[in-house]
Amino acid sequence: MSIGIVIPCIFVDKLTKRCVLECRKKYPQAEIIVVVDYTNEGSREISDDAMVLVSGKSTISAKRNMGVEQSSSRYIAFIDSDAYPADSWLEPAQKILAKNSDIATVGGPNIPPPEEPDTERYVGLALKSFFVSGSFNFRKFISPARYCDNLPSCNLIVRREEYLNMGGMDEKLYSSEDNDFCYQLRKSGKKIYFSPDVVVYHKNRSIKQFINQRLVYGATVWELLFLSKSILDCYILAPFILVLFIASGPISFFFTPWLYVYLSVLAFYFLVLWLEAMRLSPSIADTWGTFLALLVGNLIPGLGTLGRLVGVMPDLSKIYKNYE
Repeated sequence: MSIGIVIPCIFVDKLTKRCVLECRKKYPQAEIIVVVDYTNEGSREISDDAMVLVSGKSTISAKRNMGVEQSSSRYIAFIDSDAYPADSWLEPAQKILAKNSDIATVGGPNIPPPEEPDTERYVGLALKSFFVSGSFNFRKFISPARYCDNLPSCNLIVRREEYLNMGGMDEKLYSSEDNDFCYQLRKSGKKIYFSPDVVVYHKNRSIKQFINQRLVYGATVWELLFLSKSILDCYILAPFILVLFIASGPISFFFTPWLYVYLSVLAFYFLVLWLEAMRLSPSIADTWGTFLALLVGNLIPGLGTLGRLVGVMPDLSKIYKNYE
């Protein structure tokens, strides 16, 4: 199997060690490349199982590009440092790429590991919802195979030569670099394929980390819209529009009829999210946590989009460490 596994992270922690260990156990002949900001004791501990490259402080895209450039494998598999492969991962993807030259990348479900703390589990449940993940929520569970427009880079397998010819991922982006990469692939006429057999277990963020991630995602919406240049992609502004509506509440002090519209829409919105939380939650006790995660996932991007528009967003690299 001529395949390189690229794992970007800031430094090697216990999650990275597990990722490397599971990759090596399942694929003893694979080339494993870990790209870090700086070395630590953990880097030395995995040196027998993986090549460790030091990128300095850089984006996750730059780390992935560095890993690919240093690889000598025909295929490249991207996985995040807080994920690890299921029993089925690389073999199905490699077969698909070998048989279909028009398919440029293959990925599959990134599902929660068997045991997670409640706050991470609630985030995982919210990510299964259309209200947070949109039409791409199928990637969060085992769902039927399909061609699609986008796959996350926590579980992405490509041909090395093709990746390099595309110029890799945009190293300026702090978030949504995989969205941009998939857009560039589709623009070049290539296809993206989701296979339910290509599975990784991916740790979910805590609520606090989820807030930072969604805030930065919202802040990068303007770049994504500029890149796509498609009116159909304007749906990603929905959280921004919702935040503007919520901020319009004070209008009711000057125009009383607006109060009835405002309260009716908010009541309907919260009711729909509550029903969605009930649908997703395995027990009644989980409903409040899932509801909170849905609110974060749905509203916080709108704050990021607004903050970027009015110029009050802080340095994105300081509020979001994109390595999980």
